[in-house]
Amino acid sequence: MSRPRPGGLGRCLTRLRSDAEGTAALEFALILPLIVTIYFGLTELLRAVDTGRKVTLYARTIADLSGRATNGSPVAADMAAIVDAAGVIMRPYSTASLQVAIHAMGVGNGTGTLLGGVCSSYPPGARPVRTLNGTAGLPATPSTFGYDGARYVLAEVSLPYTPIVGSNLFRLIFGRTGLVFSRKISWAQRLDKGEVVMPGGSPCPSF
Repeated sequence: MSRPRPGGLGRCLTRLRSDAEGTAALEFALILPLIVTIYFGLTELLRAVDTGRKVTLYARTIADLSGRATNGSPVAADMAAIVDAAGVIMRPYSTASLQVAIHAMGVGNGTGTLLGGVCSSYPPGARPVRTLNGTAGLPATPSTFGYDGARYVLAEVSLPYTPIVGSNLFRLIFGRTGLVFSRKISWAQRLDKGEVVMPGGSPCPSF
């Protein structure tokens, strides 16, 4: 019967330790891509959620400021200043692709039926005058303004989201245009007298 060689147990333990280290390295190599994917995925998700929140806040802000237009008739420079000043809200995200349209809206029952629509827009011609609520992508008249003679402001804002990583995946999920944040915010006009008239426009016509 042969006897174990001296030091044989030590060599076995050394091989076992080497095997364990090799297995751990292999497992780490296999799981690393998953960890990295989860990390960047969560980072991108949080960034997208924050961008959407800022777009909403931006739309609310320009609607609020537009509803306080001086003397009820802002000039183009005033509206440009409102849009630019509110852009601070979007930092640190770029506003290069931000699309903005602000409309003075009116409601009336001149035809015997209560109707609402566009009275004037900034930029001029962003939407044709008398485009009715509930058509051409306009939201229905908010219940708050569902009465004859109501006046309010509607801000339309859209921003294509540009991911840091995974742009191809975003297009796969959201289509060729990718993820686009779009907000339509209605806000009351707050004037002592008169109504908001966007640059180059006229007071609300009959609906």
